[in-house]
Amino acid sequence: MFLKSLTLRGFKTFAEATEIEFGEEARITAIVGPNGCGKSNLLDATRWVLGEDNARHLRVAALPDIIFAGTNRRKPLSLAEVSLLFDNATGRFNVPFTEVGIRRRTFREGESEFFINKNLCRLKDIKDLLLDTGLGEGTYSIITQGQVDAILSSKGEERRAVFEEAAGINKYKTRKLNAEKKLIAAEQNILRISDLKIEVGEHLLTLEDQARRAREYLSLQAETKEIEIGLSKKQIGSLLEKKARLEAELALARQASSAKVEAEQKDEAELLGLKETLRKKELEIDELLVKLDAEKDRLRDLELNRRFVEGEIERAENQRAGLNDKKLELQKKIDQLRSNEGTEISFSISQSALAGPVRAVIEDVQRLIDHAVSVVSFFGTAEQFQLLGQKDREAAVNLKLELLLEEIKRIETESERLGFGLQANRSAMQNLLPGGAPEHGQPQLPDTIAGLRAERDSLRKKIDELEEKKRREDKDERSAESRITEFEIALAKLEGEMTGLSEKLFNEYNLTLPEIESLPHTVPNAAKARADLDEKKARLRALEPVNLLAIEEFDKSRERLTFIEAQLTDLNAARESLHSLIVELDARAEQNFLQTMEQLSVVFSETFAKLFSGGEAKVQLAEGVPVLEAEIEISVRPNGRRWLPLSQLSGGERSLCAIAILFSLMKIRPSPFCFLDEVDAALDEANIGRFTEMLKDFAATTQMLVITHNKRTMAAADNIYGVTMEEPGISKVISMKLTGAAV
Repeated sequence: MFLKSLTLRGFKTFAEATEIEFGEEARITAIVGPNGCGKSNLLDATRWVLGEDNARHLRVAALPDIIFAGTNRRKPLSLAEVSLLFDNATGRFNVPFTEVGIRRRTFREGESEFFINKNLCRLKDIKDLLLDTGLGEGTYSIITQGQVDAILSSKGEERRAVFEEAAGINKYKTRKLNAEKKLIAAEQNILRISDLKIEVGEHLLTLEDQARRAREYLSLQAETKEIEIGLSKKQIGSLLEKKARLEAELALARQASSAKVEAEQKDEAELLGLKETLRKKELEIDELLVKLDAEKDRLRDLELNRRFVEGEIERAENQRAGLNDKKLELQKKIDQLRSNEGTEISFSISQSALAGPVRAVIEDVQRLIDHAVSVVSFFGTAEQFQLLGQKDREAAVNLKLELLLEEIKRIETESERLGFGLQANRSAMQNLLPGGAPEHGQPQLPDTIAGLRAERDSLRKKIDELEEKKRREDKDERSAESRITEFEIALAKLEGEMTGLSEKLFNEYNLTLPEIESLPHTVPNAAKARADLDEKKARLRALEPVNLLAIEEFDKSRERLTFIEAQLTDLNAARESLHSLIVELDARAEQNFLQTMEQLSVVFSETFAKLFSGGEAKVQLAEGVPVLEAEIEISVRPNGRRWLPLSQLSGGERSLCAIAILFSLMKIRPSPFCFLDEVDAALDEANIGRFTEMLKDFAATTQMLVITHNKRTMAAADNIYGVTMEEPGISKVISMKLTGAAV
């Protein structure tokens, strides 16, 4: 099994999605870059996705701080996500997949999600998957500079923590601590329950007498209840019989009232019908009166129109007579002109196109002739008027004839027009005569109106009779309703008595009327039962006050005392069991620690000899102190030198010695891959060579991922990834090929 890839998105300084691939042939991978570029964030991401929840180990104040917080140019992200992809061809993970992907995601609100092969799961599922694979808790899949410092620390507890983690006794310590807490709690519970047992026992003696009196009181109360229920059943039976009788009488009264109501409704309907008919008759009378008024108006209008037409006819006849007289007069003038000339002049220009202009000229000539005649008449005799020729006189006569004929023609046209108008007026006069068709309906309207008024008066009489009948029915109905009300009041009183009795029984005995009727309690003699009831109530009053809860409290206290005694027995057994568990855990932890120390002593000696060219080293516990409390003493003897403690070695030797211990621990608890974080920082050139040789040896069985600044370590790597910050606050991973191309 080996790690195939690491993918980050939004984790600390890795704002963008970043994927780092690890080939199977690349057994040693170096991760390089300047300080502060985010190299160690890759280690934190690996630690986090493998289940780490301690914010201090992830180098943050709180878990949400691992989410990218943003820069001057970029906004903060809302989630962080890290994925590891493993090759599982060997089946080291106990799942039926050749590839296993583990992914962890957290949101700024604090929620987290976990996935195994894209399937949502729990953190516990991931930890269970990593068990016995070398990647679980307590393994050395991640080694930091802090662990080197802890081994070199002068404080025994810090150094011891590294070895205890390797020995796997932390879980025993945790279980022991929990057991000790439980033991303390058990001791406190034993003391408290012992006191409680004494208190409950004393209280039980007091409750015993109260419970006896309460039982006697309850017995008397049950007998009283039985008698009262019997008496109540008898009273209820009497009330029910009376109620049945009243209900029957009420039903009859309501039936009679219903019949009266039905008859009244029928009369009411008839009355409404008559009133509606009366309303229609009155409307019809009003409409006929309106028609009669309209007919009178029409006749009046006809008379006015007739008089107007008569006037028009008379005026037209007068005009025609005047025109005829004028025509006769003009005809006489024409005859006179024709008789004076002796011959009829046939000349006519009336149909000529020049009639108008010629007539004007003729009129002018005529005026001149008339003027000349008048002048001659003034100065001389007619014979002297010889200057006018015969032709001129004929022309004047013809002109006058033409004019007179035109006037006669105009008079005939006007007379003909008046004749047409006169004929039209005479035709209209025929329609306006008093004996015409429009007057036929006039004598019928008054008769119709008189008949309708008679029908209206008859309807009003019937309505008055029905209203009088309805008043009598209303009086009878009120009388019937009054009787029904009396029955209802009587029934209400009975219901009130039954309700009061029912409430009393329910309040006292929590029983309803149907439940009481179903009970077998009976009272043969009501008087004797009442006397017995009074006696028992007197005995109840004599026993009061009674603590009715004493019976239940006594039983509960007795059960509680039994439970307390059982608890006390269980707590004593649990205390002994916890004592045994603590002893057993101490023995297991001591045994595991001793075994680990024995294995470490052998492996550390071998590893130290490789790193220091034949040197010797030993790890042992301080004598005279319990194994789980003893300090761990590390002594080394570099080649050709005496035995020395770690504090007397040089800085590089001390670091190399600590690395040897960590590598030894990793041999004891092997892992599929190991992530080293600048553990070679304090080593010089000579020691770096030994360190890289050791890396190559471990790379044969474990995939090594090294964060380093040392060139010799880089040279030993099969693959190199560079981490840089091209943009402030944003980490970016660059492969070896890209770095070489840039150079």
